[in-house]
Amino acid sequence: MSYIISGLNIQNISEYDSSQQYLQYDIVDFQLATGRSVYPSYTGLGNTGLAFWFNNDLLEEFETDSNFLVTGWINKVPLSENLIQEDSDSTKRPFIDFNENYINIGPNQLLTGSGFNLSSQTLFLCFNAASSASNSDSVNLLQIDKELNFSNSGYLKISGEDKLGSAKIWLDDSGYNARCSIYNTPNIITLVQNPAPSSGPTNIKIRQNGFEIGQYNTFYSGWMSGFLSLSGNSNSQGVQYYDLFSFSGALDETEINYYEKYLFEKYFTNGGLYFAKQNIPVSEAFSPITYTGKSYWTQDIDDLFSLNYGSSASFSAKLSALNFGDGYKTNISRNINSLNASFSLEYDGLTDRQAKALIAFFENTPEAPVKSLYEGYRGVNINLFSPYKQNAELYFLDINHSTPYNNINKVSIAAESLFESNLNYKGMFVELDEKNIRTYSDTLSNFVYNDVVYFDSSDFNKRGYYFYTGADTSFRLSPINNPTGANSYFTKDFYFKTDIDYAVNEKIRIVANELNGSTKQYVKDGINYNVLEFDLSFSNRSNKEALAILKYLDDKAGFKTFNYTLPQPYNKTITVYCPEWNHAYNFYNNNTISAKFIEFKGSPVLETQFNTKINFVA
Repeated sequence: MSYIISGLNIQNISEYDSSQQYLQYDIVDFQLATGRSVYPSYTGLGNTGLAFWFNNDLLEEFETDSNFLVTGWINKVPLSENLIQEDSDSTKRPFIDFNENYINIGPNQLLTGSGFNLSSQTLFLCFNAASSASNSDSVNLLQIDKELNFSNSGYLKISGEDKLGSAKIWLDDSGYNARCSIYNTPNIITLVQNPAPSSGPTNIKIRQNGFEIGQYNTFYSGWMSGFLSLSGNSNSQGVQYYDLFSFSGALDETEINYYEKYLFEKYFTNGGLYFAKQNIPVSEAFSPITYTGKSYWTQDIDDLFSLNYGSSASFSAKLSALNFGDGYKTNISRNINSLNASFSLEYDGLTDRQAKALIAFFENTPEAPVKSLYEGYRGVNINLFSPYKQNAELYFLDINHSTPYNNINKVSIAAESLFESNLNYKGMFVELDEKNIRTYSDTLSNFVYNDVVYFDSSDFNKRGYYFYTGADTSFRLSPINNPTGANSYFTKDFYFKTDIDYAVNEKIRIVANELNGSTKQYVKDGINYNVLEFDLSFSNRSNKEALAILKYLDDKAGFKTFNYTLPQPYNKTITVYCPEWNHAYNFYNNNTISAKFIEFKGSPVLETQFNTKINFVA
């Protein structure tokens, strides 16, 4: 049993077995192969000997020039030949990033070496190849022969569109259908080159990610030679080489599984728990990482569950206040991720099988791959409820599970977003998507009340989001009625009407002086002692109005000021900012929003602007 399974509070989860049938919402732990994984240099298996081994575990694995361009990849097997690049043209030398676990050999770059003669071998290659510019172009992975570009060179390469039936793995001129995605994801290719029997030719068995995909009987003579070349592509973005090693002789399948599992555990990020999207027949073709299996298995929560009404969101700005006295202050955003967003995700009416899958998904989220050395593990990609962005990244924190009736379950998950930037002009959580929020142009038509548009302009003060307050129309607008026109139908002010019942609590800022044996003395605290702080509610609002309100607040990011006209009996326009707001999606077309507004004393002066919209012209 893997540590992933043993760490869950859910029973009846096992490692994936292609000989088993699975039902919808079943859960498996995919580990490529059952059994143990074995380090290539381990000597306890009695194999025929490690012939060569290249990877990026240590700094001393490479020889480089002063610009960290690779001139040699050191063989980990003692007294064995290395792969080198001695060309005086530095553009042909790969660059090595020691923060990564691979070496990227880019266009027109290659590494070569001799002395790798093996008439019989088992070769393991773990790589990640970028797709070529054309599906008809092949991507070279390695070449073996007497010398570079010899007429009978043995080639290993990939080509085709990344889908079943098109993606090919090639040995010389023989193509074999790939079982798994071949581009932009780690792959393991294993070649088992058998020695010639007493009668008949030798053959090479080819495996991809643990699946045997073909047997090659009439290969070129170069495969029996000792000159090895990696990459050498002129039309590719490059190939990332993680690990390359070979044993003399043909290993049996059990030993091959050991080493393939070592590579899978070390370099792949798509292991771990998978969830059945539908009933799955018995066949290795339905493995979670195959082209076919991707239609049956998932690690995506949105493939399994949909959020229910009652889901909600809370936003709070992380600000540092700098007080100047007399009621004047400024708010400083602590960083570009200054808006803390928390979500309550509601899943109701789940069967016991569905609840089991969702709870297991929640408990397994810390097993996600690490984003970087500085950011911890990846969050959950999820489509949020209206009007928030799709494919948001959330971190699941708490779960509440209840069973009000037999086989009926309710699950609530508390989640948090960490990395949305207030420098993104498209928005943090309510995004410019060209569907619900559009970019304004003179050809744009069909406007209804509360429409939101983004107006682009070279003038920073005119650029931004505008809200339509004119009559509904299916036609284009006259230039005079555009967002910056003389008779504009749009506004940038907060024009939304609050609930009829509202409350404004006001506290005068005063200072009490009290001397011993005397009475108190009250004096005003500066000239701006009436600074308002109040809560507003917007109940039972349509999805259209809720989107407009939430986009307005999202654009202000918790610290930007705006104008607001107080209701009766105040009727005064003041400058405010909104550091906190909440939203509940009650049911279809029904939303409740509450917001805290704080008065900002003093007219803000825009002296320095950061242009967050960059246009690339070439």
